[in-house]
Amino acid sequence: MTQAIEKALEIAGIGIIGVFIFMAIFYLLILALDTFLPYKEEVSAEGNSVEVETEDETQN
Repeated sequence: MTQAIEKALEIAGIGIIGVFIFMAIFYLLILALDTFLPYKEEVSAEGNSVEVETEDETQN
């Protein structure tokens, strides 16, 4: 192989490794945030009641 191709493959390999390292760090950051700041579902004051609006068909 020529020296240019070898250098191009080296640069491409470093770029791919860099992307995978970034993705791993980002994934670990998401896991850490989920651990320290867990999701808490908000519950209304009336409990788990769901209000459904219905139309009275006799009024039409």
